[in-house]
Amino acid sequence: MAQRPIRRSPVGRCLLAALLSLCVATSASAQVAPTDGHPVPPANVPFADPPPPGPDIAPPSAALPDEPPADGFGPAAPHALPAPVTSFAPPNQVVKPAHAATVTQPAKGRLAISAHLTEAGPALRAGVVWRVFADATGVDGKREMVAEGHGGAATFTLAPGAYYVYCGFGYTGTTNRFTVGTGLSEQKMVLNAGGLRLNAVTTKDKVLPATDVSFDIFALEVDARGEPKPVALDVKPGDIVRLAAATYTVEADYGNANASTSAEVEVTAGKLSDITLTEKAAKVTLKLVSASGGEAIADTAWSVLTQAGDLVISGVGAFPAFVLAEGDYTVVARHSGRQFQRLVTVRSGEDCDVEVLAAGDEAATN
Repeated sequence: MAQRPIRRSPVGRCLLAALLSLCVATSASAQVAPTDGHPVPPANVPFADPPPPGPDIAPPSAALPDEPPADGFGPAAPHALPAPVTSFAPPNQVVKPAHAATVTQPAKGRLAISAHLTEAGPALRAGVVWRVFADATGVDGKREMVAEGHGGAATFTLAPGAYYVYCGFGYTGTTNRFTVGTGLSEQKMVLNAGGLRLNAVTTKDKVLPATDVSFDIFALEVDARGEPKPVALDVKPGDIVRLAAATYTVEADYGNANASTSAEVEVTAGKLSDITLTEKAAKVTLKLVSASGGEAIADTAWSVLTQAGDLVISGVGAFPAFVLAEGDYTVVARHSGRQFQRLVTVRSGEDCDVEVLAAGDEAATN
């Protein structure tokens, strides 16, 4: 019996194609294992070779988290890494820890200090010398000076502790011990001092030139050798000498011979004392002449003697000038191996020229 060919209708062909497609899809889904809910290609479809690592792409061995691409299929795009971290410091830089420990500096305090002549007097504004010393002594037994200042009042920044502070004002000074804390400490030092200004005259109306006069000031107490203790030497007329309140002996020297006078003076705290001493002396200018009123003879050696024969002063020249205390003197002139002399009377405040004749009254020859 002859077989008749099977004729497929268009509808049958469509059903067959749909069945085949369903089988293929089912087979493919059975071979792909789901991973984290993201679709991946079949195992038998290899990925393309990864690109070589660049500055912003991780090498193939780096484990990156899966991230779906923009269309939801295919492999995740590699993540860009940040720039590499430098593990060592460049040679010209210093590495500082991100959270370095803060070194706490020790707290300091301030000592504000002023100097006063008296307890109730105003603060001195100039002429003060400040020196601050440590409380402890060193191996040499001395205290280290840690601060110094000049002028009037001063303020020192110091570590908390005890200090010795010296306050000097002219020829007087005092030292106190103070304790400094972490705040401001205000202190004052009382010097109990005053001022002394000296001048000298030969008569009431004749003030001596400052170039010819000087003063020496001594304490009343004596030293180990029994001599007065000097306080201030070679003080010029008109200078203000700052001294502790006390009684002093003042000696005034006029010229460089024997004209000198002394007096006891009192220095009062907080006050300036003006003291004028009277010198009983005069300046005598000598010259050797051949005749009265004649020219002075050069290269003459001179000696001035007391009436007892003691040498007061000597010199060489045509016109030597000596300041002599009032009294009687013998003036001796020597020239060309010959000696001449004259008796001279000096009266206080009466400066004079004295001529010695080089003829007639020759006393002696060498």
